[in-house]
Amino acid sequence: MIAWALFIWPWPLQASATHALSTQREGCFDERRFCFLLSEKDDTSGSYVIRVQRYIDLPVALTLYSTDLGYTAHANAFLANNDPIVLGETQSPSRFFSTMRVKWTVGNISAAHNSEYRYASPLQPQQNYPIVQGVNGKFSHFGVSKYALDFGASEGTPVLAARGGIVIDTKRNGKKGGPTPDFAKHANYVAILHDDGTTGEYYHLKYEGVVVKREQRITQGQLIGYTGNTGFSSLPHLHFGVYVAKFHGRYQSVPFSLQNSRL
Repeated sequence: MIAWALFIWPWPLQASATHALSTQREGCFDERRFCFLLSEKDDTSGSYVIRVQRYIDLPVALTLYSTDLGYTAHANAFLANNDPIVLGETQSPSRFFSTMRVKWTVGNISAAHNSEYRYASPLQPQQNYPIVQGVNGKFSHFGVSKYALDFGASEGTPVLAARGGIVIDTKRNGKKGGPTPDFAKHANYVAILHDDGTTGEYYHLKYEGVVVKREQRITQGQLIGYTGNTGFSSLPHLHFGVYVAKFHGRYQSVPFSLQNSRL
């Protein structure tokens, strides 16, 4: 569920973009998770090559949108390592950086979920936290989140990792929650990258209710945060799902099984 879409102009670039817009050669996103780099070609065309490079050793799928990219007006890149990827060319760095936008989703686009793996319930003891919205839930579990589960729990309930992995993303400063999708951006969460490339995602955590950091290795059963009611949420609960990253800022949930459960 971790997907982002940004135009470049409403949000400040990272400190690495130190030049004025007219001479800018670098634009970075998400605490330098990845940067777009422009370099002048070694010819007389006056063109600049557009590259993207990640600076955090975690996979991310992104789509760049720009009128400089020809008739498709977009380019996809899966950042599986730290090698720069060429996306296209521009004649005007200032135009490129003032009009481009990018959408990204953390995780591996080629993930193949291990259907034999049985996840521990993220709330323990398991029998104390009923599933209040399951697969194909009419409130919000349809489409890309079809296979997610919501566990009823009062605010401040400890959330444990259902499966081990590496923390790939977090948000902890959201304070608002409500029953409509426009509240979604306020959700606090933890996303953990599993060894099969999928991500386990834990949503609606309380304000400052995240206790792990990005790039931290996590074991199953480890405390990662506390439940809350932030984001697209009508009552305190924990949303948990397993997802595969897609281009264009998209993602898709996949079926998974819980230990000691028919699910």
